[in-house]
Amino acid sequence: MNSRYRGFVAALLVSVGVGCTSAPVRYYTLTSPPAKTLPVSQTAFAIDVRVVHTPPQLERAELMVRNGQTEMTLLENERWASPLKDEIKDAVRLELQRRLSDATGLRPFNKLTLDIDVQNFAAELGKYALLEVSWSATLFTQGAQSAGGRTTTCTFRADERIHAGYAGLVEGYQQEIAALAEAIAAALTSPANGVDASCH
Repeated sequence: MNSRYRGFVAALLVSVGVGCTSAPVRYYTLTSPPAKTLPVSQTAFAIDVRVVHTPPQLERAELMVRNGQTEMTLLENERWASPLKDEIKDAVRLELQRRLSDATGLRPFNKLTLDIDVQNFAAELGKYALLEVSWSATLFTQGAQSAGGRTTTCTFRADERIHAGYAGLVEGYQQEIAALAEAIAAALTSPANGVDASCH
């Protein structure tokens, strides 16, 4: 095999190798960085968040985006860092910790159980991110769970304009999660909020 032929084979192998290189997989989280959220209080306030339902199409690792009225696209290389239910649960819990741990209006309660039912979680690149949920929160005093607590139920909807790109999409969701936590905190700390209250 002469040197010219060997050079041709080597160049061919390199080009094939480059052509077969897969695109990198990027992972995203709904938990906002500390610099973009309120400081965490040192006061103990237990918060148990449970995401009881998400639309079936969201039960996968890949991000999904809407294209117009009828088409959805699965983004193979853009993925959640953990299952979406866990991403929502952890992000909401952290945002609530930053808002409720020192809330004087919640005394003598020291535990919150929150159930979230996600009805809509969708986005269109460079246009909007949409979050619709219903939630039910129950506040307990220590050792009083068996006797019941103060329950609040409500719905929440946010339609956020987002920047272009996948990071802009996730940042839009992060802002909506923060807005959801803000709405829950406001409902729970409202002076007019009594037992079995509803803010529909």
